[in-house]
Amino acid sequence: MKNICVFGSSIASGLNDFKEGGWCDLLKRHFLDKDIFVYNLGVSGDDSLDLLGRFDNECKARKPDIIIIAVTGNDSQYLIEEDRFRIDVKDTVKNFKQLISKAKCYTKSIIIIGLTKVDEEKINAVYIKNKKKYYKNDNLRRYDKAIEGISSKENVYFIPMFDVIDKDDLDDGLHPHSEGHKKMFFKIKEYLSKLDL
Repeated sequence: MKNICVFGSSIASGLNDFKEGGWCDLLKRHFLDKDIFVYNLGVSGDDSLDLLGRFDNECKARKPDIIIIAVTGNDSQYLIEEDRFRIDVKDTVKNFKQLISKAKCYTKSIIIIGLTKVDEEKINAVYIKNKKKYYKNDNLRRYDKAIEGISSKENVYFIPMFDVIDKDDLDDGLHPHSEGHKKMFFKIKEYLSKLDL
């Protein structure tokens, strides 16, 4: 039996995929007959610092053979009243360096999932008014490039997602619907095949 631990936030948790439960649940069903178990450890609202706080305990409990990390979108939220990003991109890079270092204590098979774009008009119409924050694709892309860079430097897999999902794949402007999650699943499954699973 091999264990795959998927760490992330709301998209990893499958939020808004009311049909299939998200790309991680699709991955779990894909591996059911292959003696591989997928743990969905996505927590809605998490950022890279939140993940750092729970990472070791989750890994110690499950002893992963493969670790997938899909978090950062929330880092890039711009908090209007505080006039700052939720987590500055430099701190995101530091957090990812620590996450990857911790992950290497459990396995050599580490995969970082890149960020997905948003429909700015749709999501920000709600977020600016109700939550006093917003998402911008330019910011998301900057954070995406930053985690791609640290992934390359630390010699771990990076799966680009920015151009996999488009506006039509987003349920609320931020989270993919079922078809969007399927696109992510197929991309991730393709990369996992390189690990001879």
